[in-house]
Amino acid sequence: MTTMGIGIIGCGNISTTYLGLAPLFKGLQVRAVADMNMDAARARAAEYKVQAQTVDDLLANPDVGLVINLTIPEAHYAISRRAVAAGKHVYSEKPVVLSMADGVALRDLARAKGVMVGSAPDTFLGGAHQQVRQMIDDGVIGWKAGIRPRISFSSRVAARCWIWGRITSAT
Repeated sequence: MTTMGIGIIGCGNISTTYLGLAPLFKGLQVRAVADMNMDAARARAAEYKVQAQTVDDLLANPDVGLVINLTIPEAHYAISRRAVAAGKHVYSEKPVVLSMADGVALRDLARAKGVMVGSAPDTFLGGAHQQVRQMIDDGVIGWKAGIRPRISFSSRVAARCWIWGRITSAT
């Protein structure tokens, strides 16, 4: 499994959840944090022993393949759009966008750039979801090798699980 380099934009209180739990999961490594307040970015970086960068530098960082957007909701679209334009996958706190038009524009840009965008509250990256993902990857539960599962998107949770799985999948 390859390691996905993560950059976190937004170094407020919720960032500690991601920074504290990320080392527990194989295949994910936080490489940098950024915030419009560089003092906040530097403080969080020092606390978790990662690199502090400006938003522009993080988006240009070739070691970051996924941006976790922890900014305020009003900034989600602008930051996510910039990350997608830079060729990064995006995982955003909810809501991803504040309007349908922004959602469509972000979706279309992500398709054009060949990246994925997902969203859920921080609990989605929690231990229970990641353990189930690992059990599926290890073949403990789920489908037999070589048989493509039928995926139902009857709920937003199922769709988010599938999207996050596609982002973190090594294949």
